[in-house]
Amino acid sequence: MSRPRFIGIRRVPLGWRMVSRDWIRFFVTVSGSGVALSLMLFLVGVYGGVKSESNGYVESRPIDVWVAQSNTTNLIRSTSFLDLYWYDTLLESPSVGSVAPLLRLITTMTINGTVYTAFVCGIEPGVPATRPMLTVGSGELAPGEIVVDRAFARRTGLRIGDTLLVQEEPFRVAGISTGTNAVITQFTFISMTDARNLLPKSLRNIVSFLLVAAKPGVSTAALAADLRERAPSLNVFTAEEFSVNNLDEMRTGLLPILATVAVFGGAVGAAVLTLLLYGSILERREDYALLKAIGASRSFLTLLVFRQCLTVVIWGFGFGLLTYAVMKPVLMQFVPILTISLSWRAATLIGLAAIVMGLLSAWLPLSRLERIYPGEVFRA
Repeated sequence: MSRPRFIGIRRVPLGWRMVSRDWIRFFVTVSGSGVALSLMLFLVGVYGGVKSESNGYVESRPIDVWVAQSNTTNLIRSTSFLDLYWYDTLLESPSVGSVAPLLRLITTMTINGTVYTAFVCGIEPGVPATRPMLTVGSGELAPGEIVVDRAFARRTGLRIGDTLLVQEEPFRVAGISTGTNAVITQFTFISMTDARNLLPKSLRNIVSFLLVAAKPGVSTAALAADLRERAPSLNVFTAEEFSVNNLDEMRTGLLPILATVAVFGGAVGAAVLTLLLYGSILERREDYALLKAIGASRSFLTLLVFRQCLTVVIWGFGFGLLTYAVMKPVLMQFVPILTISLSWRAATLIGLAAIVMGLLSAWLPLSRLERIYPGEVFRA
């Protein structure tokens, strides 16, 4: 006897009807998976913000080469001391168009009686190579003036015109910068003269880095090769190499933590979704048995479970996006140093990851579905 032909039922949205039959359970599952997905969105957004902010200053420099002390590879987590002798030596090269010194100090600031630690960078105010990008105020630093990072200003409540103390010396806030938030601390900027005055007299002839621009017609590679030959005891990096080094430093300390939490968030979402589908199959065994009895094929039932998965995942992803949009300004208000930047590309990748999570969540319910027999439709 041939198997009865299974027709017509494909026109009924069974997947939606079965998953939304119990609205309370459906809402709990959607919100549970949505919260897990919003956690992933926030973590990726935090990583994107850290990536753009912590490396923003290095990436935006209009120069070709960074010169640093031997064994120094980045701006964020290393120390560099260069004698000013190297400033004059590099300027003598026919490949060099300009050299800008940068003096980076790690020191304390006192704001309204509270002590903070920050990077203080000494720059030549009229030199674009070292001047940060500003959101408000002026970068033409006069003696006794300082530019502070935007996140640092939010954290401490500083505004243009306010006064803070750097090593007990008063400085007036002249500008607020962006792309200068290293998360663990922030970059601030004062004039080179003021920065040197914060050092002992014996150290006032040093800088931390030299930012070099090539003469017109000289390639970056040729400039780097020339400087390595002239200063073999120093580290010479192209702007691209130095930027990559800074990103690697941030990834080493931050990315494993964010990735671990994101994996746990995805696991929680998958567990919630698996629980919903598994419970749905147990509660409606007779429905699935009836479908099998009237000729539903194994592939049809598999697709039915997958449709339920995708329905919850799509609703959960929408819930996650809504949660992200609502909570982002709230979170940045409570954690001022946090910068969150989520690109559409990253959000799309998380959406695809959510679909994969949903499909994997169907594995256990499908194995249970295999053990349902058509005869169970007659069970009392």
